[in-house]
Amino acid sequence: MYVSSNSNASIPDHPADEPAKAQAPSSFYCPISIELMGDPVIVATGHTYDRVCIEKWLAQGNRTCPVTGMRLRHLELTPNYALRTAIQEWATLHGVTVTVGSAARPLAASVYRPEDEAQSMLQGHEEIVWAVEVQGRRLFTASADKTIRVWDIESRRCETVLEDHTRPVLSLAISNGMLYSGSYDYTIKVWDLATLQRVRTLSGHTDAVRALCVADRRLFSGSYDGTVRVRVWDESTLQCLETLRGHTGPVRTLVYCMGRMFSGSYDKSVRVWDVATLTCKGSLTGHTGAVRALVASPTKVFSGSDDATVKVWDATTLRCVKTLEGHDDNVRVLSVSDAFLFSGSWDKTIRAWRLGDDYRCVKVLEGHTEAVLALAVGGGHLISGSYDTTVRFWDLHNDFRCVRKCDGHDDAVRVLAAANGKVFSGSYDGSVGVWAV
Repeated sequence: MYVSSNSNASIPDHPADEPAKAQAPSSFYCPISIELMGDPVIVATGHTYDRVCIEKWLAQGNRTCPVTGMRLRHLELTPNYALRTAIQEWATLHGVTVTVGSAARPLAASVYRPEDEAQSMLQGHEEIVWAVEVQGRRLFTASADKTIRVWDIESRRCETVLEDHTRPVLSLAISNGMLYSGSYDYTIKVWDLATLQRVRTLSGHTDAVRALCVADRRLFSGSYDGTVRVRVWDESTLQCLETLRGHTGPVRTLVYCMGRMFSGSYDKSVRVWDVATLTCKGSLTGHTGAVRALVASPTKVFSGSDDATVKVWDATTLRCVKTLEGHDDNVRVLSVSDAFLFSGSWDKTIRAWRLGDDYRCVKVLEGHTEAVLALAVGGGHLISGSYDTTVRFWDLHNDFRCVRKCDGHDDAVRVLAAANGKVFSGSYDGSVGVWAV
């Protein structure tokens, strides 16, 4: 149900035996409460409401403009200072006390807490957001709509759209002033971060480029064609040094640790490549399902698999230190902090494992109602994204208590990144959320 617009707000009638009270212009009244506004604020559609009323509207889970019914592109509330001054002057002239609902309150501005909601829902992509990367003041988002969008984080505005891929863009990496993008079109595009212009197209893969990782001035690209194609990059050549073969299935994930690149594959193995010599140092076997996730601590590599386990590998000896069991379904995502490893699963839970000799599971984090697809660590929190469309914040210093549940996306939250006091979430609905940590 929508309320009437400002111009048609219904002003309460006065009894016939009482003198008529001063009637303010209709724009001074909140469309929700039909009361004079003490702290008028503007929402994304351009309509103005009293702050306390629109905050209550949003707190109830609404994400639309009460007047128009249009979905709000972001949840920022911008003070309408000009209208506030006009209301104050009118109220002083007519001896009227400004009220909201039935309670009188001063005209001083109240505080809206953006940490409770998304500061912005960035709209522009037309399909799934597959990757997000942060570099300085910019956010880069890659989508199945074949584009990469470049956002100014402070203003929340899209600076430009990088359009050169011919199929969905699946992966991003940033290093040494360059942005690298991998796509279903089998190519890697190289973009100059200073000019945001494409400087090179790297070809050679025969299937989608699903993972990118830069180490020691070398770009590693993992593909569904089953190879890890290694490229050394500099401003003049960007030549391919070697094609590393050995996997018998798609390469899904890459991580660097202690001079070695680790590649995880649907063939159930993790292969280890010496970054300097580009030789294979070993094949880590033991998983009975596809390896979908890899992360690393300073000395260990962790692999998550469709077999519902996480394996801990010594990055030097390449020995399996421990197999972590407990999940009831596929382990889809991993993240690591200074003290803990976190695993997110199709079983809707996140497990926290203490780093050290025993790698004991110290907590099972429950709350999501669908599969956990994304994890990130930042600002003293673990952040999780799920098929249930929500982003959750778990306090690392308070027994992993869930301190926030954030709505805003209309479909699954696929990717997360945390940087500079903010969290960025990419969704199947094409939107990108910006959340304060």
